[in-house]
Amino acid sequence: MAAPKADIAYAEATLQSARNIGANEYAAVELERAKNKLQQAKAEMKEGNNESALRLAKESTAEGNLAQAKSEAGKAQASEKQMQQSYEMLKSQLK
Repeated sequence: MAAPKADIAYAEATLQSARNIGANEYAAVELERAKNKLQQAKAEMKEGNNESALRLAKESTAEGNLAQAKSEAGKAQASEKQMQQSYEMLKSQLK
């Protein structure tokens, strides 16, 4: 089996994308798991354990995708809360 360089590159891109959208704040656990799996994948590939490296790269990508989804959900909840507070403030001013 060939080295899973493309899968590792994709996992890296997914991890970076998760960081860019705020996963440090909203999905720190998933982000850390993705990072750890990616590091393990790179180590396995370096040792020539390409099957294991591929599995870990795919797991890292999955964790990165989960971190992205949780970040988007967290941002949406924060936005909803802010809008609700603004609505309540306006409502109280109109009384």
